[in-house]
Amino acid sequence: MVVPELNVDVSSALDGMFAPFNRSDVPGLVVGITQHGKLLYRRGFGLASLEHAVANTPGTRMRIASISKHFAALLALLLVEEGKLDLDAPIRSYIPELTGPGGDPTVRQLLMHRGGSRCFIDIGILCRGLAVPPAGTGLATQVRQTGRNFAPGDTMLYNNGGYHLVSIAIERVGGASFEAQLKQRLFDPLGMLDTDSIPSDYSITPGIATMHTPAPGGGWRRGLFPSEENRGAGGIVSTVDDMLRWAEHLRTRDRFGSPATWTALTELLPFPDGAVGGYAMGLAVESYRGVRIVHHSGGVIGGTSQMLTAPDHGLDIVIMANGAPGCSPVKLAEQTLELILADHLGERAPTVAAADYKDLLGEWWSADTGMVYGLIDEEGVLKLSLCGAAQGVPLRKAPDGRIILPPLNMGEVELGLDDAARSHELTIRFGGQSAVYRKVSRDTADREAFVEAVMGQYYSADADCTAVIARDGERIVLRCGDAYGQAECELICLGEKVACLAPAVTGWTAALSFSKQGGRMTGFQINLPRTRYLSFERKPTR
Repeated sequence: MVVPELNVDVSSALDGMFAPFNRSDVPGLVVGITQHGKLLYRRGFGLASLEHAVANTPGTRMRIASISKHFAALLALLLVEEGKLDLDAPIRSYIPELTGPGGDPTVRQLLMHRGGSRCFIDIGILCRGLAVPPAGTGLATQVRQTGRNFAPGDTMLYNNGGYHLVSIAIERVGGASFEAQLKQRLFDPLGMLDTDSIPSDYSITPGIATMHTPAPGGGWRRGLFPSEENRGAGGIVSTVDDMLRWAEHLRTRDRFGSPATWTALTELLPFPDGAVGGYAMGLAVESYRGVRIVHHSGGVIGGTSQMLTAPDHGLDIVIMANGAPGCSPVKLAEQTLELILADHLGERAPTVAAADYKDLLGEWWSADTGMVYGLIDEEGVLKLSLCGAAQGVPLRKAPDGRIILPPLNMGEVELGLDDAARSHELTIRFGGQSAVYRKVSRDTADREAFVEAVMGQYYSADADCTAVIARDGERIVLRCGDAYGQAECELICLGEKVACLAPAVTGWTAALSFSKQGGRMTGFQINLPRTRYLSFERKPTR
């Protein structure tokens, strides 16, 4: 890419923004910014490899993770143009092995995270941690499911498993491998020569940065994704130069794709109750302080990324990180947008003071959904967390007075905090559906009675996984294992029949709801970030 003379003021301000990452002793990130086709900024920071002391440069390749999703969606839409794929056909039309409920969703519903099928990656992390199973396990896991998150089309839940299924369908009808079709139909026409879809982190990929994760006790470990079939959900490796070419084409749309295809890619469809979310097909379409943005973030083990374009202002921002400490590409992209489009932005919705709702702080559980959310105070700001996590996302006041979690790729979350202060029942609305939550607490729960009731061995046929709940000194632990590995997490008691997993190094956690008969638990359902109502039944003692 030819680098024209930079705007000195903008460049200086951006240098200051990224200065904390300009280090030679830790992993870093790469940044690319253009506006109306003119390059504003293009820099690498930190190390691409701690092992070899190689610096990040704008030419460093990195995983773009879930930004890959809209590439898969666009490839599916091109096959629709040719009559090879039907967006509104059940996915089992192309994967007949899906004889259970996982075969019911349409291709369109899966691309919009509205299919309701479970995610094999979630199930795998629960069962074996970061151990890597053989290729084919993803489909086999989803074929095995007898349950699902929700009926197709009812609501939405971000789900990598749906994109894996669509990738398989694309491969079966497209006449070549999924990866080859991406290259031939999307990358090559735009000259994206440094971009490929690489399903496995165990493949040697020239020019790619090492993904880094902090090691317990200090130091670093390699970030390796626990699957060798990372495809449409997040398999693409690219550079900022290639991604800026792509972002520009999202606006010009002049190389391929019919008008109907491009409309479908970013069209926001209503939920059954008429509410409209912010997620189309692999892309979020939202308003950021009055400016229309199209974007998607991504995360793998040891890496994060963000692609954001403001179409009405011709602004494209790409940030990819390989473990830079304290780095959030999403926040950095927002700060960049605010710097460059300062004159076009409206007021930011105010945050909510935690002191105004101090009696509501703590964990809330729904008997209907089995989920646990937390209301936490972070430096005086009220934030919403998931399943006992220590960090949350700030809640804000909408212009109409409602308390909301602004759209985060998936649409707005609304919390009935004022009613909860009176009724002690918290209503949370998301994806066109509402559920009632009641307060639970690790401080008031009878931990000893809980552990006596839950200790034992359980089995899930859908996960093909054995789980053991046991004491480990002062801790209660959940040990899971399948044919490929084992995983252990601490179990946090929140009530007589409610618990959550202590967040792991990856930030992954879950909520558990137990069923009880007599003096002991007969089983539990676990809700993972992208898989719900996964049942485990107690195994009989001999």
